[in-house]
Amino acid sequence: MRRALIVVCALILNASLLQRAWAAQACVWIVESVEDDGAHMFRLNLSVDAPASVAVRFKGPGFTSASMGGDMIQLDPGAPKDIDADGFDVSAGDDIHFDVELFDHPLTTWEEMDNPTGKRLAAFAFNAKVGQDERASPADLAKQCKPLG
Repeated sequence: MRRALIVVCALILNASLLQRAWAAQACVWIVESVEDDGAHMFRLNLSVDAPASVAVRFKGPGFTSASMGGDMIQLDPGAPKDIDADGFDVSAGDDIHFDVELFDHPLTTWEEMDNPTGKRLAAFAFNAKVGQDERASPADLAKQCKPLG
């Protein structure tokens, strides 16, 4: 009886670890470009290693945006998506910060965009210092990956 109990416990532990190993992972990165008018455009990109459906909240200097309207973003492995973008002026020496949050439910109202409720699947933070060339360091906006859940 004791051996059977040990075997059952080992199987449960193994299944638990295996589930974590197979949990979907999301990767987020930001690409900066300069528009014709001199504004810097920051594009949010997202990829996953397993099919996923998420809502995204993207917050940066002076803006907050979200995938609204009740629609979830459908993601497939190996198919990165350009999710959102915002443009603004930057100057050498500026510190810029972006927050990206992924949710398991649609963000359907302005109130929820400002104060999301429900389960947050993952959160990412990007901090960049604008260089003398008036561009953020690409390393500061580089891909970050985290498990969803």
